[in-house]
Amino acid sequence: MKIYAEEYFLDKILECTREELSIAKQEAFFCPATQIPKKNGTRIIVSMDGQGKLVKLQRNLHRNFLSRLPVSPAACGFRKGSSYVDFLEEHAGSRYFLRLDIQSFFDSIPVESFHTFLEEYVEEKKGEDAMDIRREIVALCTVDQRIPQGFITSPVISNLIFRRIDQRIRKYCRAYYKERIRQIHYTRYADDMLFSSDTFDFRQNKGFKAMIGRILWENGFACNESKTIYQANEISLSGYVVGEDIHLSRKKLRTLNEIIYCFDGRRDGMAGSTPFFVKQGVKAQEVLREINGRKLRRADGQGISFGSLGAFNQFLAGYRSYLIQIARMDHGGTGFGRQLSGKIRKLEMIMDFLAKEMGDCDTDGRRQA
Repeated sequence: MKIYAEEYFLDKILECTREELSIAKQEAFFCPATQIPKKNGTRIIVSMDGQGKLVKLQRNLHRNFLSRLPVSPAACGFRKGSSYVDFLEEHAGSRYFLRLDIQSFFDSIPVESFHTFLEEYVEEKKGEDAMDIRREIVALCTVDQRIPQGFITSPVISNLIFRRIDQRIRKYCRAYYKERIRQIHYTRYADDMLFSSDTFDFRQNKGFKAMIGRILWENGFACNESKTIYQANEISLSGYVVGEDIHLSRKKLRTLNEIIYCFDGRRDGMAGSTPFFVKQGVKAQEVLREINGRKLRRADGQGISFGSLGAFNQFLAGYRSYLIQIARMDHGGTGFGRQLSGKIRKLEMIMDFLAKEMGDCDTDGRRQA
């Protein structure tokens, strides 16, 4: 895909006039930046007015142009139809693992690299009144010469800029051995880079990591050394364990098990096959208060609380989605797939119960007359 003319850029890509483009660019100067604490520093998030021109034009630019440009097969984040499980799946069955983290990922993306990248897809027109389309695109997607975290276009831009870096790393992985068989696997999810091999012990071959670091450095990026992980046999990342297969860690399952127990546990010493939450008189709001009182945490240690039944139901829907992804994988004779199927059925029962409860309540969660 290539943009040749101003008229096509405005009418078909941005779907706006020159005046609307000018207004949107001005909005970028007034987007507030928020510093969010994180381990070993802060993360700067730039917010946009959800009803402003800038949001509208960025969405159009993303849908009609940026999302249609090719990215590396190694990139699993910020892609439609791809998930964190896809990032991990290629490494299942490997013996040795190396995980690298790219430091200050979005802040490290050189704006000059974005402008250079666009040269391949935007034809420059000569003339006194000709629009510099590449400059206009860069202006829509940047603040203070940065690709800010929080802009709609930033994730896809990161994959586009990183495409050649990903390709170079993949080529290096393939060329590391003289054999034609690809023995080192590589995938990337945003700033997370994962390498694995059946035979290549990364800990015993530090030159490999040094070369990856050099490739990043030559392109304006750097490794966050504090997050480098070497593992053998299996590796745990974001609540998932990758080894012979991919399964959820105990921490990841702990939250789910506690939620299921709150709905389906034995109470007052009474046992039975019928889930207690379908018995007459049980109120979902009461169970939700108990769940919030347990001060549950995600696998990364972040606290979890729910302000409404609707928010809780959405959380369960998300949990169900990735449980289904994991359950569909081959878990051999471990029985893990059957275990997950049982948990999925419990979640669906709880979600059905919540949907009925919400149907009987008004927007404030109060029982309707």
